[in-house]
Formats: sequence, structure tokens, C-alpha cells
Amino acid sequence: MKFPMRHKNGDKPVENKEEIPVEKKVEDVDDADFQSFFGDVLKRLPNPAVKIITKTSTATKKRAEILLASTRERFDGVFADFLTDVDLTTRKKAHRIIHMAALSAAIIGLSPIPFSDAILLVPVQLVMMARLYKLFGQSWSEGIAKSITKELVVVSFGRSAVGNVLKFIPVAGTISGGAVNAVVAIAITESLGWVTVKMLYDGEDMFEQVMSFKGQFNTLFKALQSAGKK
Repeated sequence: MKFPMRHKNGDKPVENKEEIPVEKKVEDVDDADFQSFFGDVLKRLPNPAVKIITKTSTATKKRAEILLASTRERFDGVFADFLTDVDLTTRKKAHRIIHMAALSAAIIGLSPIPFSDAILLVPVQLVMMARLYKLFGQSWSEGIAKSITKELVVVSFGRSAVGNVLKFIPVAGTISGGAVNAVVAIAITESLGWVTVKMLYDGEDMFEQVMSFKGQFNTLFKALQSAGKK
């Protein structure tokens, strides 16, 4: 999918000649890189959750990759519109980090842990955002970020409460609930990731402009929800 680019002054859009094929977006991260990222996430999770996630991770990772690929057609257009001012090179570098985070979030969303997914997603976002800040060479404040991220994740994840209820239904319920949760987890993670990228690219800082960060996240997340219903 080609991302239309616009001049900073809002004049005519300039089309990129280079594009990132959708089918390759789920294959562009080395497994060792992902294991490193996921390992950082697991270090921040409670031991009972880690045991369940690691025990089922082989199966859930395969399902998560399929689910993540299935969201591309619906979500890519929304991200393209949101990132019109961000150059392709920056997007590519950031995409690797955000993809690893989205895959991690989907794996957690598919895990059979009722009523805990929202909190378990917070470490994923913190690892992702810390790496994005490092990519842009900016200082990172995890304490403040944790407070902001926890609020946005918990509120947004509330929309998938039915998925958590379905997890209590044996076999079929776990699959249905997990799929619902995983899609929401992907949308939350990618929204937080790309809002962070856009603000850093524009010279803004979420720690100094919290309301702007929350507002852009809510707008992007709602756009993904609308795209998912089409």
C-alpha cells in the first residue's frame, strides 16, 4: 500500500514510489529480534501470567500472526491518513518496533487468562514506547508513561469486556473471546505506537503534552474501530 505524503505546508500530496507490501509486513521482523522484545515484556509480567503465556505461546503466536495479517487491509488506510507527514524511512524503522509490540499484544490477548489482558498489555506498550523514544534519541520517563498508558489501555480495552466473559465458556468460548481481545489489543498497541511516532517526529513530547497524546490516541483508535466494522 502506498502512503500519500504531503508537504509540511499542506499543499499537493506527493506519492511515494516505494511501498511496503502488506503480505511482507508480518515477516519483516527477525525471530531473534522478536524473542528479545517479547522477553523484555515477559520480565515485566507477574509469574503466574508468564507461565500460562509461555506454555501456550507456540500456538498463540501462529494464531496471532494470522490475526495481525488479517487486520492490515482494514487498518492500513487509517494509518496512512494519520501519518501523511512522516517520511517512509522513519515509518519503516518504527514499524519493526510497533509490529513486534502488536504481535506480543495479540499473543497476550489470545492467552487463556480471564479479566487480566488489559493490565498485561501495559508492559507491551512500555517496552514499545521506550524503544521508539530510543529510536528518536529522546529521553524516556517510564514512571509517567506507565500512568498515562495504563489509563488509555484499561479504558480502551473495556470495549472488549464481552471477550473476557466468553473466555469462561470452555473451548469455543476461549477461542472466540481470545480473538476479540487480540484484535482490540492490536488496535490499542498500534494506535499508541503510531501516535508516539508522529508526536516525536513533529518534535512533540507526550510527557509535556499529555492531553494532545490522549486526544490523538482516542481519535486514531476510534478510526480503527470504524474501519474494523466495514
